Amino acid sequence: MSNNAIEIVQFQLQENADLAQFEAANAAFQSFIDQQPGVLYRSLAKLADAHSYVDVVYFETMTDAKRIGDAFMENPICQQFAQLIEKDTVKLERYNAVSQTPCEQSA
Repeated sequence: MSNNAIEIVQFQLQENADLAQFEAANAAFQSFIDQQPGVLYRSLAKLADAHSYVDVVYFETMTDAKRIGDAFMENPICQQFAQLIEKDTVKLERYNAVSQTPCEQSA
């Protein structure tokens, strides 16, 4: 059994969000994530023809997921990313992995 944790965040961009600004904010957020101990993998996906996204992050442990989630609320880079998201659409869930194939840390 795995100790890994998976965080899934569904959200929509604000109606007036500039996509180029969102891409830049996402790149900065990805750099932040890449530097965090305990992060194994992150993937951001967009629903075709919509402003709906899903952000999936694999962590070594649930403690790592919670620690980085807390850092997200305080970090200016993360908050620039969050400013472009419609807050009422955010749905965050954290799961304990029970089965998975091996993953490598993002590079």
